Amino acid sequence: MTPFYALRHQVRRLDEELCGNSRKYSTGDVLFSGEGKRIVLGESIAEGGEGSVFTAHAVSASPLVAKLYHPTQRMRWREQKLRLMCSRPIRSPCVAWPREILYDELRRFVGVLMPRADGVPLGAFAFHAELLTNQFPSWTRYDLTRLCLNLSASVHTLHRCGVILGDLHPGNVLVSPDGSICWVDADSFQVEDYPCSVGTERFRAPELRGNYGDFLRTRSHDAYALSVLLFMTLTLGLSPFARQGGEGDMREAARKGVLPYPFASYKPPAGFYPPDTPGRYVWSYLPRKLRDALGHNLTCVQRRDLRPRAMPGYLARCLQQYLRDMEPGGGRDHPMYRDLLYDRPCPPHSLLVQMTPNVCTDCGILFREAPDDVARRLRQSHARPLCKLCIRRRSALNQATRNPTTNH
Repeated sequence: MTPFYALRHQVRRLDEELCGNSRKYSTGDVLFSGEGKRIVLGESIAEGGEGSVFTAHAVSASPLVAKLYHPTQRMRWREQKLRLMCSRPIRSPCVAWPREILYDELRRFVGVLMPRADGVPLGAFAFHAELLTNQFPSWTRYDLTRLCLNLSASVHTLHRCGVILGDLHPGNVLVSPDGSICWVDADSFQVEDYPCSVGTERFRAPELRGNYGDFLRTRSHDAYALSVLLFMTLTLGLSPFARQGGEGDMREAARKGVLPYPFASYKPPAGFYPPDTPGRYVWSYLPRKLRDALGHNLTCVQRRDLRPRAMPGYLARCLQQYLRDMEPGGGRDHPMYRDLLYDRPCPPHSLLVQMTPNVCTDCGILFREAPDDVARRLRQSHARPLCKLCIRRRSALNQATRNPTTNH
């Protein structure tokens, strides 16, 4: 496939001259496309650091939105970049690509017209079990894995077109009930020598330094951000660098590439343990190839590993195999692999068939108990179903009640 855009290695000198229009627009105002079509602004949808988004009424078969930049953001280089993007459109359901540039009656640049994407922002539901259950009640880990597959495949598609996402984060992707996704805010993507001038610190590759607009990012930097996003999605919001007793050191751990999770070529340093949360065992459920690829992507630079990061296409193939394994007849064809949360590492297959499903009466998560677990719980006087995490929390609370601390 011939890329739509050539990959560059040096940022062009940006023309920061303003376009001369300082007006603010609202519902009912009229703008014009590059071809002279009238565009009537509808209701306001959102507002951010770069501009405001409105519904747009135009003679079109598909619904559109208009992104109008703030007066201080209407610069010549932005108009030039959007003209390039509109001249080589990417027609794919995985991205809301800019359609036309918007001008005022004096043909001064004010914004861009884009397709309207439907769905729920990934960050609004995927990072908390209760939010996910409320939004998509029927979803299991199979659906969550399919979502990760679609995320990886979409980034791979854009990379094949020569596009670098740059600001890859959960607020920029909308998810439909069937698991399909659509990247929005595409006007900020990096194309050719126009940089992506915005970013999110948590998804910034540790080797990047300086202001976002001063350098061009690479596919490897997108692969790092995607790996963080996939990890957080699979673990329902758990940062890959979070560890027990080190909540304030996550940024330093990310800079050094220190994970509390082992994989093929890596063992965590002494004292680095996963945090005590329901998602902490998800890592042990992942197939070895997927675990190794994600771990390598998050640690390779600071460990001076000469192997490049695993690209989104490879991650997509690993996730596709993971889905096949969870289907009937696959190597992971058991409800425990498809359950949403776990409170224990994955037991051997011989024990899986003896385990029964249960719902914790304290935290509400779905978990499975082996016969020995049930007997142990009853011996500890817990008649109602409780996951191991809640049993430990109750024990710690009882211990603190029996041993109060007195300050003199």
